[in-house]
Amino acid sequence: MDEISCGVCRDLLPLVRDGVACEESVRAVEEHIGTCEKCSAMYNEGALPVSDADRSFADLKRRIRTFSLLLLCFGIFFGLGLTEGGGIFVNIILMPVMGALGYFLFGWNSVWGIPLLIFLMRLVINIPPVIRGSGHVDLREILTWSALYAVFALAGVVIAGLLHYAFRREEH
Repeated sequence: MDEISCGVCRDLLPLVRDGVACEESVRAVEEHIGTCEKCSAMYNEGALPVSDADRSFADLKRRIRTFSLLLLCFGIFFGLGLTEGGGIFVNIILMPVMGALGYFLFGWNSVWGIPLLIFLMRLVINIPPVIRGSGHVDLREILTWSALYAVFALAGVVIAGLLHYAFRREEH
C-alpha cells in the first residue's frame, strides 16, 4: 500500500485503536507510525487528535459567548438609558432578562457580577455630563437606581438558575 499522510493517519488512529478499522487501514497506520515519530507518539500515548470539528465548535462557543456578553452590556446600557424617560417600566422586564443572560454566561458568579456591572455602567453614564460641566454625580441616585435594577436582575439570575437546576440532565 502507498504511504499515507499524517492527516490520514490521525483520522484512522481512533478506528485502529478501537479495533473497528479494516486490515488494510491497520497495516497502513502501522507502517506510517513505524516511520513517523509524531504519529507514533500520538498512538503510543493514546492521545486522540483534535479534529477540525472540535476546533470549530470551540470557536463557535467563543463567538456565541462574546456576542452574548455584548448583548448583555447593550441591554444594560439600553435599560439604564430608559431611566430618565417614560420607558423606565420596560426595565421590569429587561433587567431580569439581562440577569438570566448573565447567569448563562457566568453561572452563579452573576449574583455579584451583574449588580456590579449595572453600578459601573450607571456611573459611566453619569460621567459625560460632569465632564461637559452640565451635571454632577449624585452618588445617592446612582446607588438607588443601581440597587433597584440589581434586584430585578437578580430575580432573573435566580429564575434562570432554578430553571437550569430543574431541567438539568441526570448523570447515571
